[in-house]
Amino acid sequence: MAIDLKQLEQSGVYEAKAPVSSLLQDLVAIGQALDAAALARKKLSRIGWMGILGAVSLFILAAVMSNAIVGLLAVVSLVVGIVFFVKSSRAGSKLMTGRKRHDLLEQMLKVFENDSGDTTPFAVRLGLKSAPELLREEPMLHKKNGKQQFYKENIVSVDAELLDGTAISENVIELVRKRSYTNPRGKSKSKTRTGFRVTVKLDYPSETYGDAQPARQALKEEIKVPASARVRDFRVSEKAILVKTTVGEENEIAQTAAMACLGAYRILNLARRVASAPPQGGQA
Repeated sequence: MAIDLKQLEQSGVYEAKAPVSSLLQDLVAIGQALDAAALARKKLSRIGWMGILGAVSLFILAAVMSNAIVGLLAVVSLVVGIVFFVKSSRAGSKLMTGRKRHDLLEQMLKVFENDSGDTTPFAVRLGLKSAPELLREEPMLHKKNGKQQFYKENIVSVDAELLDGTAISENVIELVRKRSYTNPRGKSKSKTRTGFRVTVKLDYPSETYGDAQPARQALKEEIKVPASARVRDFRVSEKAILVKTTVGEENEIAQTAAMACLGAYRILNLARRVASAPPQGGQA
C-alpha cells in the first residue's frame, strides 16, 4: 500500500480494518515514510546550519578585508541558511512524535500474528500527531501563579475477534499533567509528567468458556505486569474480563497489554477445562 505522508500529516491519524499481515505491511510503509521525512529534515537542517555558519565566517572576512562583495555574500548565505533551517523545522514536524506510537502499534499487532486467521480483520487506530484533550485545570494554591492542567489522548486502539470467538479490545491513552508556577526568584517554571493507561477487554463466548468467575476465584492470582505498570482494575463477569493498568514507561506499554491478555487467558483456559469437564459423579 502506498502511504500518502502528506495526507497522514494533515489528518494525523491512521485508521484501517484488515488482517494483521496487511496492517503490518502498512506499518512498514508508514515507518519508511517517517524515516524518509526524518532524513530529509536532517539534511535541510544541516544545510541551514552550514549557511548560517558560512555567513558568520564571511561577515568576519568582510570586516577584515573591508570588502562589500564578501559582505553581500555573507548576507545571501545567512538568508539561505535561515530559509533551509525554517524548512527543516517544518518538514514532517507534525508526525515526528508519532514514530514511537507507530512502533507501539506494530508491537501490539505482532502479539496476535499466531492467534488470528489469515482473513481475520483487525480494526486499528493510530494517532500519529499529538492532539491532547484538556480534561481540567486547577490552581496550585501553595505556589505563586501556580496552576496544573490535565490532558488525555487516545493514541492506539486495537479491536478484533480471535479464532476462539473472543472479541478483544486494547486501548492506550496518554495522560499528561502540566504544572506551572513562579519561583521565589521570579522565574517561571513548568514541569510535565506523562503516564499511560492501558485497557484490555475480552468478551468471551460462554458456549466455549462457560462462566469465568469461578476460575478467577480458583486461581487467586493477580495479573503480572512490568515494573513501571500497576493494575488499577481487574474484573471478571459471566461475559467479559477487563484489565486496566497504568504504565509509567512508554517502552513497557506493549508488554503490559500482552501480559494482561495472557493473564486473562489463563483464567479462560481454566474456565474452559471446568466447563468441558463431566458432571461430578458422571462418566469420564
